[in-house]
Formats: sequence, structure tokens, C-alpha cells
Amino acid sequence: MASVEVERVRRLIDGLRRDRRTHPHHGRREYSQLAMEVVAACELLIESEPAVVPALARRAVDLVTTALMYMNDSSAYLHALMNVHARACSAAPPDPKRLAAWLVKLRFDGPGWPDFELRDYAEALGDKGRAELARVVEDSAKTAEPELDGKTPFGIRVLREQLAEISGDVDHYVTVLATDLYAASQYRKIVDALRNAGRPVDAENWALRGLGIGNPIDKGKLRDVYVDLLLDRGATGEALAIRWQLFDQYPTQTHYTDLRRTTQRTGDWVGLRDKAIERLRDATTAQPALVDHLIGVLLDEGELDEAWQAAASHADALFESRWQQIIELRQPARPRDVIEPWQRLIQQRLDVSTDKYRYGKAIKMLRKLRDAYRATDDETGFGIYLDSLRDQHKRKTSFIAKLDSADL
Repeated sequence: MASVEVERVRRLIDGLRRDRRTHPHHGRREYSQLAMEVVAACELLIESEPAVVPALARRAVDLVTTALMYMNDSSAYLHALMNVHARACSAAPPDPKRLAAWLVKLRFDGPGWPDFELRDYAEALGDKGRAELARVVEDSAKTAEPELDGKTPFGIRVLREQLAEISGDVDHYVTVLATDLYAASQYRKIVDALRNAGRPVDAENWALRGLGIGNPIDKGKLRDVYVDLLLDRGATGEALAIRWQLFDQYPTQTHYTDLRRTTQRTGDWVGLRDKAIERLRDATTAQPALVDHLIGVLLDEGELDEAWQAAASHADALFESRWQQIIELRQPARPRDVIEPWQRLIQQRLDVSTDKYRYGKAIKMLRKLRDAYRATDDETGFGIYLDSLRDQHKRKTSFIAKLDSADL
């Protein structure tokens, strides 16, 4: 007979059933809170009554998966439910074949969520579950229609890779991954597997092969691993050359940070710091759009005065958010310096007719401008400016009304 707590959790889970006719935005917060309450309750049950949790968590996952098809919401709580389900299966393994069948169904027949990693279920699946998964995957592959690019369907590829990962056979895992080297992220999986297996030479060779493939983010992550491998075997010169060459070609804050991290590890940063900043200054002179990167670097390095000078020299090329950051950092020590920049930002914001929140944003800036005037003992000057602003924008009745209620 189920305990009182188990019955309570079942009732909570029943509440996750959602009528598909409900508006996609209606009750999202309450639904999210209920889902996380189910997560917390299941986590407690793992400690007290672990045998019942896999089935409870599975039902919760199924209900939320369906509900999200008709809701405009994130799936963060679905991810949390999958995590608690995996933990529950490790604590009290269900029938491995049924677990395998459910995981295959999620991957093959689901709407694209939830995502999961077989490594989280490796212990619960055991040999029987893994064998069943492999059988179903290969049977499906025999009759599956290829994707538009001719590849094997995504779900089959993912499960093949994850089955190879949990097999414990590194060479088999590498072979499976190597059948679909579509991005740097695939190379990184190979590199990580070989590195963890104590095969750094093989890992380095694979990393080098993948450096030019895929999107910049994945390439950057793979490059980080490659540089680490070079440093591990003492190839300092090669590692520094990679970092400097990329920064010299694309002088951005990200590449500056990468260069600094690597040279700090090798002890070369002190000699390169000024050269790197000067390179970014030169690049900004040629391409003013790079000023945001230059200012970000100068702020990270604690060079507040230089960051201010860079902003003042390239005011038209700066994002409003960066200007506000610079102004707010400058204001406590040099309030007089920020008066004109605040006035310019206020005018720019009022002129953005497509921003329905422009008046509220302008009022917030006006309060900070008032503080700057006060800090310079020139409240009269603020009053004169405010009168001029009212006169300039007197046709904007909504703004004038907000200005009146702001009590500036």
C-alpha cells in the first residue's frame, strides 16, 4: 500500500496534466512552480522510498513533455525532472528493457524534448538494457528514411554515439563519432575521450584536425583543449603562436582573454600585455566598431581612465549600455565629466520612436544626471537643462506627464 507521501506526490503529478486548449501563456509560472515542487518531492522520496520514484518521475516527464507542446515556455523544469528520474533509476533500477524502450521512444517519437544522456542511465540499464537499446536502434536504422542531407536520422546517430560512449571501448567510441564529423564539437568529444584514456598524442592529433570546422564557439572550445594539450607536453611556443596569431588577426576581447589566460600560465603575460593592448588600440583606430572590445579589455585590466578616454574618442561607435557602464564608473570620482554624456544619451533615447519604454528609460537617466549636477553643486544648472528639455519635447505629452510625476 502506498504511503501518504507517495499519494501526495501522485496528486501533484496529476496536476501536471494540461488542457491543450489553454492559452500558451496562461498559468506558466504556476505550472513551472508545480513542476519544481514535483522535482523536490521526488528527490526526497529517493531517500525514503526509492522503489516508487522511477515510475512517478517517468509519468511526470511524460505529462510535461506533452504539455510543452502547447505552452510557450522553457523546458528547464523538464530537464530537472529528467535528472531526478535518472537519479531514481540509479537508486532503484526498473526493468532494464522497459527503461530502454522508454528512452528510445523519447528520442525517436518525442517532439524534440526532453534531451538526455545515456551515461546518466548506464548503471540502471546494465548489459540487458544496453543490448536492448542497441537492438532497437539498429532495427530502426534498417528501415529509417535518411534526412534531406542523406544522413542517418539524428535520433539514431545520437543513440549510437551514446551507446558507444558507455560501452567502455574508447576506440569503438571514436570510430562511431568519426562517422559524422560535422562540427568541432564532434572532434572535441573524441579529444576528450582520448585524453581521459591517457592518450594525449592521439587527442592532440584529433584536435588539430578539427580546428577549422564548425561555428566559432565550438571551434574556440576545441582550440582551448588543443592549447592545453600543447602546454601539457611543453610546446609553449606553439601554444603562444596560436593565441597571438588569432588575436592579431581578430583583435577582440575574447581572443585577448584567451591570450592572457595562456600567457599567464606560461609566465609570458607581463611582457605581452602592453603589446596586446596597443594592438587592440591600433585596430580600433582602423575599425571604430572594435571600441567596445577595447573598453572591455581596459576595464578588465583596471584601466578606468584609459577606458573613459577610449569611450570619449569613439562616442558614436559605442552601444548605449556600454556608455552607461562607463559613465556610472566615472561619475563618483568625476561627476562633471559625465554631465554632457548623460545629456547626449537622454536625447538619443528620446529620439528612438520604436522603443515604447523610451520615456521611462530617459527618466532613469535623468535621475542619474541630477545626481551628477548635485555632486558638482550645480542644481541650478540641472534646472535650466530640465526646462530646456521640457520645451524641446513639449509635444510629447506622455513624456511630459512622466516628467511631472518623476518629481525631478
